[in-house]
Amino acid sequence: MTRELRTDRLVLRPVEESDLDTMLSIRNAPAVIATTGTGKELPRETMAGQLGRRVTSWRERELGSWLVLLDDEAIAFVEVTPIGEGSGVDPDEIEIGVVIHPDHWGRGLAAEAGLAAARDLFERAGLQRVYAEIDPDNAKSLRAIAKAPGVRKVDDELFELTAESLR
Repeated sequence: MTRELRTDRLVLRPVEESDLDTMLSIRNAPAVIATTGTGKELPRETMAGQLGRRVTSWRERELGSWLVLLDDEAIAFVEVTPIGEGSGVDPDEIEIGVVIHPDHWGRGLAAEAGLAAARDLFERAGLQRVYAEIDPDNAKSLRAIAKAPGVRKVDDELFELTAESLR
């Protein structure tokens, strides 16, 4: 079964193993690298491992990361993963993160894609909340998260969006 989400401007489809080079080129664009905690390119083998886990998540849990298309061009991806240890919330809670190519920054596309993925998690998967971890120095991501209705700041880096806030 092919699953996709549609917004006014975007199509989101589950990531596939064949998306490795596309996702790597988005993640390793110099302006994107500058927004990361490491400030370094993500190695191909690391992205391949992450992508493999995302594809497995779709197969086993029917939820996972999305490739974002604008006019049939891949411009971003939405990571949908367990938040893990150290966030201050249950490590199995779901985190959403949008990585968008810099050529498409400043148009509201990251917020549009992130909200589409969140709605899917609320409506189809039945989740009640999702989280986003954002570096306090990442002004672009902070502007994007501010567009989410009812978003709640948990601490300096953690934001919560609930199903109730999108109803």
